[in-house]
Amino acid sequence: MRLSPDAHIALLQSSDPVMLVSVAAIRGSTPREAGAFMLISEADIAGTVGGGNLEHQVTVRAREILTLDRDFGAELVPFPLGPGLGQCCGGSVEIAFHLLDPMQKHQLATAILNTQSPAGAGHGDWIMLPMGGSRNIETASTQDADALDRLFAGGRGGLCDLAGQQKLCLRLDDGATPLWLFGAGHVGQAIVRALAPLPFDLHLIDSRDEYLTLPETPKLHLYQSDRPQDEVGDMPPGAFALILTHSHAQDFDICRAALMRDDLGFVGMIGSQTKRARFVRRLKDRGLGDVEIGRLTCPIGIQGITGKQPAIIAASVAVQLLSVREGRMAQHPVNRVAQDGLAG
Repeated sequence: MRLSPDAHIALLQSSDPVMLVSVAAIRGSTPREAGAFMLISEADIAGTVGGGNLEHQVTVRAREILTLDRDFGAELVPFPLGPGLGQCCGGSVEIAFHLLDPMQKHQLATAILNTQSPAGAGHGDWIMLPMGGSRNIETASTQDADALDRLFAGGRGGLCDLAGQQKLCLRLDDGATPLWLFGAGHVGQAIVRALAPLPFDLHLIDSRDEYLTLPETPKLHLYQSDRPQDEVGDMPPGAFALILTHSHAQDFDICRAALMRDDLGFVGMIGSQTKRARFVRRLKDRGLGDVEIGRLTCPIGIQGITGKQPAIIAASVAVQLLSVREGRMAQHPVNRVAQDGLAG
């Protein structure tokens, strides 16, 4: 989940010594992904590396170091997630321990705050800590897949070699999937609320300015557009599109524009099977073929959920989007190492 600034910033801005504990690398089934981290002081904890006995053991170790060894720098410790640790995940993790000095605490707090602000979101999504030598914390943006592949070279998860130095790469954001939601009516707003705590970066577009009343956040961006179909061209590759405007004419124009792109991760439109059939006929009349039309998901939501209240539709759509997102992540070479399982 996206970091809660209150707990993390409070720890980092305190005068107490703070240990940064992170998942540096994973193998097999693990309770958290590489790049997850937590902060531990002698009295407080912020974040999680997976809970259970693993987290208990790393917390005990971190607090022993905080109590006994103030000259400690950094270390990497393997933890097999088997019977010896009282967990049945079956995989293994490498946990990195960094005792943050005052400069590092300030740098990390600044990076987290920048990620939480609308202006900074997406431009410092990762921090990099050297495993030796320099104590400087660097921030890095990872907006494209090539950059991710470089950061995660060799399948080592959060550990990578950059310029001949081993560095630890940790997520500050939640790896949010960009999602363009066309239509700010009751269902659109319900979907925004359902997705608010989930890993999506939302762009809400409507031709009616008076419907764009939700407060903007680092993960919600509002746009008024008289021609919302033109906004499709601004969507980055892999982005998701949800189409649920107040106008079938607008739905059709947006749908056609989205289906003509072959690089979007999901194109979904609210409606019935009857609406889908009508749109398919019109799309074929406008020159789209079976491949393009096959990219359309309509109706949206998961099977078996029949309620029509906006909140129920939103819950069903949220589950569907998470499922699609997980499927796409599993296909990315950066993430394959983590796909044996996520539960300890």
